[in-house]
Amino acid sequence: MRWITREKVKVDRLACQWLIENLRILFAIVLLFGAAEEALPQPSSRTFPITGIVFDPSHASVPGAKVAFRRAGAGEQQTTTADARGAFRFEAVAPGRYEIQVEHEGFKPATVRLTIGSRPPGPLEITLSIAELRQEVTVGGQAAQVSTDTSENLDVVTLNRESLDSLPIFDQDYVGAMSRFLDAGSVGTGGVTLIVDGLDATRAGVSASAIQEVKINQNPYSAEFSRPGRGRIEILTKPGSQEYHGTFNFLFRDYRLNARDPFAVARPVEQRRIFEGNITGPLGRSKTTTFLISANREEEDLQSVVFALVPSGPVRENVPSPARNTEVSASITHQIGATHTISLRGLYTDRTINNQGVGGFNLPEVAADFKDREDLFYLNHQGLITPNLLNQFRMLLFGRQHTTTRSLRPGPKIVVLDAFTGGGAQADRLQTENHIAFNDFLTWSHGKHSIGDVLILHYSGLLTEPSFLSVETTGRRSYRLPGNGDWRLYPG
Repeated sequence: MRWITREKVKVDRLACQWLIENLRILFAIVLLFGAAEEALPQPSSRTFPITGIVFDPSHASVPGAKVAFRRAGAGEQQTTTADARGAFRFEAVAPGRYEIQVEHEGFKPATVRLTIGSRPPGPLEITLSIAELRQEVTVGGQAAQVSTDTSENLDVVTLNRESLDSLPIFDQDYVGAMSRFLDAGSVGTGGVTLIVDGLDATRAGVSASAIQEVKINQNPYSAEFSRPGRGRIEILTKPGSQEYHGTFNFLFRDYRLNARDPFAVARPVEQRRIFEGNITGPLGRSKTTTFLISANREEEDLQSVVFALVPSGPVRENVPSPARNTEVSASITHQIGATHTISLRGLYTDRTINNQGVGGFNLPEVAADFKDREDLFYLNHQGLITPNLLNQFRMLLFGRQHTTTRSLRPGPKIVVLDAFTGGGAQADRLQTENHIAFNDFLTWSHGKHSIGDVLILHYSGLLTEPSFLSVETTGRRSYRLPGNGDWRLYPG
């Protein structure tokens, strides 16, 4: 037992002696690892806000400036816009190197480099420099030529076929849309003057798709026409084509999309339909004769709302007021040689309105039916008399408009103010108008010079029942002729 104890004591002494001899080495290794760990860069979790103000050279703030912030060498960036005081702010920016770029219209872009350490940076002040203003003027070798053509007039408002197709015009009423560009003082009480292919007209006479151009010449000193230009709308129709072309349009409106009438017991059952189109091409196998046919049909199933007070009590009802409008136009154009063109165009118009004049305080018994029919025939000729002399001849061969208004109930009209209107309509009328118009425009051109002369002759006869005689003569020179009509001569 004693020997075993001695051996054990001897081993413990050897272990202690080895531990004491190597303790210094172990301590040095621990210190070395600790120093190495402290020498390695440690990521920081601290972030700071970046603020600043953008100024111009006068030290005034620049609101609305665009500020871009990104780390140096990186592609991703943060953007913001300076507020009304020209201030900007970026949140949670970690230490490192960054670039700030500021841009604003009228100033040169500015770039600021920023290094963020362990302390938050102070507010930045970025001053933008005024950008250079550059203007370029090109002077041509030839001066602008003065032209008498209305297409070259800078005061002309023109809508060509491409513009007409792209404009959202309500119910394709181009005349009504263009009327808003007219001068109200020039229109006066006589209304708008409508010129179709060089002649006075009361309506376009062709479907919307058959119109080639609509224009208003703001030059009031055009001697070609009898009235100032600011109150006149000029319409040019499509010419015939050597190839067959056609257009068809359909418009539809239903009462289900209408708002409710506050005076109606029930929503009026209304519907509107518009059909229009045209077709053009060569006449047969001819290469010198073309045709153009256009048609327009408008069907309006409208209702008038009656809201009146009669002795038996209030009256509230919807009265149908259907309207129909049909227009058909056909023209033939023939090319005579290389210098002459002749065309003949006919127009038929039929318009009816039933139960006209009903609605509001007007009871259904005061209704009247309206019917209007118009027939027109035009002849146009254009040709070169000499290489320098151009003649344009336009004539309304025959124009007749027959209008009737018939009361649905005979008898006198009874009017009770702010209550009701009853009895008969007392609107019976029969009117017939006959028109003949002549327009000849002669132009002589030589080099850069052009001289034009125009002769306009217009006759309109009016016959009404109840019959009365109305003679009106206007113009620079007037001649009173026998007959129920109006002759007007406008020498150029």
